[in-house]
Amino acid sequence: MLVLNPRRVEFGSSTWTNVTSVSVGRTARHVLTEWGDDGSHVVFADVPEQLVTVRVVQEMLGDDMDRVRPGERGTLSFVTGPNSSDAGTREVTIDAVVRTVSYETSVSRGSRRYVELVALSPDGVTDPVGVDDA
Repeated sequence: MLVLNPRRVEFGSSTWTNVTSVSVGRTARHVLTEWGDDGSHVVFADVPEQLVTVRVVQEMLGDDMDRVRPGERGTLSFVTGPNSSDAGTREVTIDAVVRTVSYETSVSRGSRRYVELVALSPDGVTDPVGVDDA
């Protein structure tokens, strides 16, 4: 999932401004594969464990004194839509823990903050990424 220029991004009680993108990645943490007796190709595959990560990219227009730290847990939520009207807007909510906070500064692109989070499922079965009509 990739959302460019979300309308609003909140994490816990903080509102993050100037967010340029939010991306959700999914990685297989454990892959089961089985081969049949008749050939050399896999006949069954399953991914019983996956890691869902979220990356928030934010343009920094000045100093950053926000206290986002690894290990901090909260609900990340953002609203996106196909255009500037409220029609078709969606809200994404994710219970998550901050994994890393890093910065990049360049003359051509300015300063950016990258916050990477690990998404948490409420029960281990439910997808940790909730998408609802706003």
